[in-house]
Amino acid sequence: MARRWGKPESVDWRGQPSSPTSFCIFPIRDEVFSPELNVFLIYNHADKGRKNPLAQLLGFDVQQQKGGRKKGKPAAYGMPGGGLNPEWLETPEGAAIREGSNESGVRVVRARLIPIPGEKNKALILDKKTGELIRWVPYADGQQVHIELRSNEKLLLNPMNYYFSDVDWSNSKIREFLLNLKNNIIAEGACTGEDIAKFGISINTLTRKELIGLGIDEEEVGKASDPEETCEIGGFALLPVSFLRWMWENKQFYLDPDEDRENPQNPTSYVYYSHVMRILEGLEIMGVA
Repeated sequence: MARRWGKPESVDWRGQPSSPTSFCIFPIRDEVFSPELNVFLIYNHADKGRKNPLAQLLGFDVQQQKGGRKKGKPAAYGMPGGGLNPEWLETPEGAAIREGSNESGVRVVRARLIPIPGEKNKALILDKKTGELIRWVPYADGQQVHIELRSNEKLLLNPMNYYFSDVDWSNSKIREFLLNLKNNIIAEGACTGEDIAKFGISINTLTRKELIGLGIDEEEVGKASDPEETCEIGGFALLPVSFLRWMWENKQFYLDPDEDRENPQNPTSYVYYSHVMRILEGLEIMGVA
């Protein structure tokens, strides 16, 4: 017999819990890599089979496992960012500065809110018992859309904030590392300086020790003493805006499509398409695209 949950009831938005998310767009001007504007991204390892009910809360793409069970985020490059720390009475801007700095190893000097219009936020409908994400409804700032919940469901509001971030790029260990990487791969004949200027540079195979050495916060890579901890970050990418625009226009979000075509279930060069969209939108709004 099918389980009965009763008639859905409309939600009163007043007093509903909220979990804001802050993302950072890192615009980088550095002619050593490219004469045009670049954007710095971090590489996120996949949540392989772990129970992460709010894995989609950060705007990552949803995939399905067999039987319809939702996976966590796929491995991909995306904007640094994360949620507020309520214990610190943190603001969304403060979260952007903290998360942006901790995840990237590049100090965020200032974060300016980008007034992105439209339904950029998510009203998350979760299972009351398990916290599993059932579905989500988009909504705009100041908007209260009609939502009905069954007795087994609860609502969590997820405002999404995007920040144009001024960073101390020239003094970062990350810049020095990527410059050495560039020189090495050119010396090996893997590519040319012109290739990097056009398509960017990326790496996703860094170890926890290497990441900490580059200034990534230990909270972001997991503690080596805890075998259950997984290192969420694997590397970085510095991509020209023209390449991101080409990705969006051609709906091709892989840095190395030939490599990932051989392993479609576990791609290693994917860039979150939703992040590409927001980056291009944010740069245009701020007048720098």
